[in-house]
Amino acid sequence: MVGTTEQGGEARLATFKSAVESRAASIAEDLERGQRYKRTRLPRLRSEPADYSRVHGSSREQEAVAEFDHINVRVQQSFARAASSTRPGPLVLEEFYDGTPRLSQPYADLIATLLAARSEANGRVFLSRAEGRVIAESLERTGKSLLSMGFSLFAERAFDEAATVHSRIRDAQAEDRCKYWQLEAHRRTYPWWHPMRFVGLPLRWLVGYGYKPMRLLVWIVVVIAGFAVYLLHLTRNPGATRGDALFMTLQNFVNPIGLGDVKSISPTWETPLEVETYTGDILRNVFFVLLIRKWFRL
Repeated sequence: MVGTTEQGGEARLATFKSAVESRAASIAEDLERGQRYKRTRLPRLRSEPADYSRVHGSSREQEAVAEFDHINVRVQQSFARAASSTRPGPLVLEEFYDGTPRLSQPYADLIATLLAARSEANGRVFLSRAEGRVIAESLERTGKSLLSMGFSLFAERAFDEAATVHSRIRDAQAEDRCKYWQLEAHRRTYPWWHPMRFVGLPLRWLVGYGYKPMRLLVWIVVVIAGFAVYLLHLTRNPGATRGDALFMTLQNFVNPIGLGDVKSISPTWETPLEVETYTGDILRNVFFVLLIRKWFRL
């Protein structure tokens, strides 16, 4: 009886895997059609109103994502039923996670991996650390591949799920890494001409969306060096050396100096040093807040 139950479970699992591949191929077909349209604009679509309206009227990736979200709910329910009757043990969908090409349709393997990983991650009550790492790393690789191909909406979902799995297995560093890539994918969901796409660039360059605070330390060094070079080109009082300018620039960034100290070297330095003072206050506060968050996971 136990053997019959296990055989039935394996059969349901095999059916589930076939369904995942079939649905992934269907979504990938829509994505491939949208990519082909963006590359060539396909003038012949104008003579095919039905296809043209589907492609031109809205984003093909948004339609595919909507279909993916609708399918994903049913896939997770199907996985729960299929996996419940199989023997307990390691990951049952591991063949989807190794990156080996299985499907002929472009992008289908990536979508299948995304469906399988989300199903197994959410359909299992318990994940060991090793099993969770396999799923999360597979989702990360899938997200990066999708992002490089221009499918930022799908990539955002992949990184979000990877961050969730890393959180479950208490890998904070990997979770932050996935959150960083999730925000980068979200930024790229906007068209190239959209203001929000450019608003996110300073956050990425300066602080890595808050997940890479050490980048700001590099910019602090650049700011100090920039003010030092500028002050060296201004006039100085007799007796003031280049070393005085370098010391004053560094000291003023860390702790604002008084007007008397500035006038003893050069009155023309007052305005640049005042600007440096406020710049330093902002950069230092942001740096330490982000650093404390990273160290203590606030």
